[in-house]
Amino acid sequence: MRILLLNPPLLTDPFTDDLVVNAPLSACLLTGYAAACLQEAGLEVSVVDADLAGWSVEETRDRLLREDFALLGVHLKFLWERTAEIMAMLQVVKEEKPRIHLNLYGHYPTFAWEPLLRQFPFVDSVVLGEPEFTLTELARRLAGPDGGAWRETTGLVYSGQGGPVRNQLRPAVDDLDSLPFPLRPDPQASARRHMHNYILGSRGCYGRCTFCYLNNFYGPGMIWRGRTPANIVAEMEQVYRATGNPSFYFADANFFGPGERGRQRILELAGLLGRLDFPLVFGLECRANDVEEGVFSRLVEVGLRDVFLGVESGAQSALDRFRKGTTVAQNERAIVTLRRLGLNISLGFINFDPGATLEEIRENLHFLQRMELLDCPSTTAHLFFHRQVVLRGTPAYDYLLGRGLLRPVGFTGHEGEYTMADPRAEAVCRVMGVLARRVLEITGGADMYTARGPKVGCCGGAGDSGTDGNSCGPGAPGEAPAGKGPAEAAAGPGRP
Repeated sequence: MRILLLNPPLLTDPFTDDLVVNAPLSACLLTGYAAACLQEAGLEVSVVDADLAGWSVEETRDRLLREDFALLGVHLKFLWERTAEIMAMLQVVKEEKPRIHLNLYGHYPTFAWEPLLRQFPFVDSVVLGEPEFTLTELARRLAGPDGGAWRETTGLVYSGQGGPVRNQLRPAVDDLDSLPFPLRPDPQASARRHMHNYILGSRGCYGRCTFCYLNNFYGPGMIWRGRTPANIVAEMEQVYRATGNPSFYFADANFFGPGERGRQRILELAGLLGRLDFPLVFGLECRANDVEEGVFSRLVEVGLRDVFLGVESGAQSALDRFRKGTTVAQNERAIVTLRRLGLNISLGFINFDPGATLEEIRENLHFLQRMELLDCPSTTAHLFFHRQVVLRGTPAYDYLLGRGLLRPVGFTGHEGEYTMADPRAEAVCRVMGVLARRVLEITGGADMYTARGPKVGCCGGAGDSGTDGNSCGPGAPGEAPAGKGPAEAAAGPGRP
């Protein structure tokens, strides 16, 4: 039985002309890991990366219709209203190939499985959480003598006669070293897109931010899990030998594990990175409280160049509301430290959220000025107009919806529409939205590439070095990625 995993094309928003995908950066390796596990299980699997190939929806449809497969797994990303175009394409494929099993996986389907299955009955099943072993079990059952037993697959939701049926959740992978290295695309295709080698050294996060659904994706009670340094370096050596590309970017939501144990693990990793026989350069993402000069000095010595820093706000009341667990002082120290070490900094920043007040907006402005982050018009436009995107699966979505402060809107109601509690803050946000878009129309973002300091602002879309495509850019779901880090993808200056 042949399995085909699809990374659909990413689409742009006709209003902003930006990519509208919203998924954590770690999503870029989901399909690569799933394909590797299927292959390791002795199953025949191919990956069609329509985004990397630069295909349109129509070109992707035509390719799928020419292919021969029994199971089509689709890494479905949330593209706002344009998700409908991907689903329409899949419906055509299913109508032309009615005997195939059509499965959806990824962060978006994990939280939107019910509306997806109800609105699109041609979808056979949805994977909840990590896809590797659920897809493998599903494929084995479909290939078995009694193909109907696929409905017993752990971690699966499917359409039953009375509506969607949700099976028992599959526990998240505890030993990440036990996973095979993810499959990656042809190096020449990656080189054409000037992509970094994305690598995932850990999964999850020890934080509990209200705007993020990462830990909910992995399952109840799940927190940060890390690979051993030796396992990470072994993959990096293998990737470099295959690609000749010494540039890596850690797609981890949080590069550092919790506490002193996490710190020591990174120092051990730095020691191994220093022994590599190629000129490594790399980037990472972390929280402000993880920035310690001694550790980062060592990382710089072994090739660190880019850091995406999740500061979120310059107002302590907002940080507390986000359950960030950090302080404004920690944010300031982290930025100063990273600058002193000569690193390129990108920031995660949320200037407007449902609870934002006019005073907090003032505090944010003063913070950005103190940190000398408003160094060019495009940077200012992006940083100062970042409005929180509230997505299904995040604590913020559940909290606001339960209190009648959120209205599900858009495709499958995955995004929540809200009005800020402070009408003055809402008015400022709307005005800033108009101004920000006008600034970016004029500058085209070109001024960001000549400005001093952190390169913070709009970015063009890019893929990744795994078999899967691009995510929203650095940062967590709902957090506004505000910088041209190595991921080179951001969702634009916000949506109205």
